[in-house]
Amino acid sequence: MASLRALHAFSILARLGRAAQAAEELGVSPSALSHLMRKLEAELGTTLVLRDGRGLSLTEEGQRLAIGLGDAFETIDEAVDSFKRRGRTELRISTVSTFATRWLIPRLPEFQALQPDVEILLSASTRVVDLERESYDCAIRLGTGKWQGTQNHLLWQEHLAVAVAPGTFPENQPLDQATLANLKLLHSASRRNDWPLWLKNTGLEHPEASSGMLLESRDLAIQAAIAGMGALVIDKRFIAKEIEAGHLVVPEWPVLELDTGYWFVRSPNRPLSRPVMAFRDWLLKTAAP
Repeated sequence: MASLRALHAFSILARLGRAAQAAEELGVSPSALSHLMRKLEAELGTTLVLRDGRGLSLTEEGQRLAIGLGDAFETIDEAVDSFKRRGRTELRISTVSTFATRWLIPRLPEFQALQPDVEILLSASTRVVDLERESYDCAIRLGTGKWQGTQNHLLWQEHLAVAVAPGTFPENQPLDQATLANLKLLHSASRRNDWPLWLKNTGLEHPEASSGMLLESRDLAIQAAIAGMGALVIDKRFIAKEIEAGHLVVPEWPVLELDTGYWFVRSPNRPLSRPVMAFRDWLLKTAAP
């Protein structure tokens, strides 16, 4: 049987694609990683990686092995991690970044005060987690709620409102083509369609509808808007503190209601534990209008 340590090293190299990163994750030197790869190749009798001046890359045989291994080592890690956590009252939540940073985290101290013995593990990702196979107890997802094999509760329906820095234009400025044309539009990478949707709803046009300044996240877009670099469209719940503090203003322009929303999601095939039930009930109450 091939060395499990060498196979583990190979799976990390295949996942990350770079020898330096794989060696760092393993906690070994690049030369030690290369030694493990040679050992595995000797045990399997084939060449798995190509070595050149740019580092290591997978051969066709190496790609076949990587596909065969799949996420086996990640599954083992999760099983060991779950075993280590036995006896602790944990709540493992998967959510999306903007919801976590702009809405959930500022309110979590309230939930923690109500459930002081619950240890929260929060993960933010755009990936839709598998609530059957992975170790998450629940998730907050953005969408229409039409996910198979899940139990869903709507927290709120999304909307898009325009927000700008104070002084961008006179107060109560009416919305017209001329006013809009003088604005720079801010886009976030994950929400490139927000401005086109809002503009289509108002019947107006803008040369930067699908271009303009592009920010990696909505957090960065909000900061750019505060700095006076342009206007963004966003759900007002995510900028409530900035509006209250006077860092952003929302003109009396149309607000576009979307068919997507934020949902509490769990697997109906798992027991409804006390932490999950408490979190669900608290979320629904806190997110209520």
